[in-house]
Amino acid sequence: MAEDLPALYRLGIVGSGQIARMTHQSAVKLGITPRLFAERFDDSAAQAAPGAVFSHPDALAGFAADCEVLTFEHERIDIGLLQALEENGARLRPGTRTIRVAFDKMYQRRVLRSKGYQVPAFAEVRGPDDVFDFATEHGYPVVLKTVRAAPPGERGVWVVEDRTEAMKVLAERSNLELMAEEYQSIVKEIVVLVVRRPGGHARSYPITEITNQDGAAKEIRAPAAIGHRLATEARQLALDLANEFEAVGVLAVELFLTTEGLVVNELAARPHNAGHLTIESCPTSQFENHVRAVLDLPLGPTWPSVAAAVTINVIGTIDGFDPAQHLPEALAVEGAQIHLYGKVPRPGRKLGHVTAIADNMEQARELARRAEAALRGGRW
Repeated sequence: MAEDLPALYRLGIVGSGQIARMTHQSAVKLGITPRLFAERFDDSAAQAAPGAVFSHPDALAGFAADCEVLTFEHERIDIGLLQALEENGARLRPGTRTIRVAFDKMYQRRVLRSKGYQVPAFAEVRGPDDVFDFATEHGYPVVLKTVRAAPPGERGVWVVEDRTEAMKVLAERSNLELMAEEYQSIVKEIVVLVVRRPGGHARSYPITEITNQDGAAKEIRAPAAIGHRLATEARQLALDLANEFEAVGVLAVELFLTTEGLVVNELAARPHNAGHLTIESCPTSQFENHVRAVLDLPLGPTWPSVAAAVTINVIGTIDGFDPAQHLPEALAVEGAQIHLYGKVPRPGRKLGHVTAIADNMEQARELARRAEAALRGGRW
């Protein structure tokens, strides 16, 4: 039981989705059973964590008091509450200096710009006139996004082509704090994952390249096909940001490769969708290294152990398909690894992912696509 472990290993995870599930599984591998602050009993991680605590967010202080270290799966937590916890002695990893930058995208943009990092032009949106003024200066399309993480299962980014589309988003999302950004002509979207211990020792993973579909990551490939010079620049940029904000654990740095160079899109201070393939493609997954880092344990190696890795996310569709019903067919695709999250199928919901490793990228993509198609009841 967690209370029988040394204090160093009394880890609490706030969140109960698939990232918490895979983080929990990686901790258990090390003989550490984290406590889980879950939202619903049927959440992905709660199903795999018999000791999960189901409480209102107001009870987070009590949960933190029972943990030596607290880490986070998502960004939907009140920053003021976390600052109060930290001031009262709770050990948050990452700490609130990192959390504020990662959780609040407007603040993130302002800080990054003030420190000289390349970011898209942006503006706060208080009403339609802010969007129209922004579009007058920067043109359409305009990217509208939530300042804080979107609610589970909901979109947080919209690309609007004109005033009509902008008004529609503003009307439908009037309850959310929004911001506007200049649309980027992207050559590639890449992610650099850095894992960092409290004392500053850090390592980076092979850079991943992402293909989006309907505003969500669909396919992730590693290593990204960007060349040695850009890879070195991107990796150094991510390490600099991790040190700048004193990150602890995994920091995911999302970058746009444009014709003008690298532009910082967003930061995530937690394990990231782009790093799911590290379970199969690296000696130490992002999830295990996150656990190691927040507990200030030695980091594991992050170099690639395979030539090519591809992850494809399994997304729910309007027909309500359940990938678990087609698990045998997917498992028959040798060379592909299946990860299902135990979620109730809903359109647009991430239900799982498949990862394939191979001697070259095309072979890995083919295997991953065959396995994902099998989970949908189709054939490749």
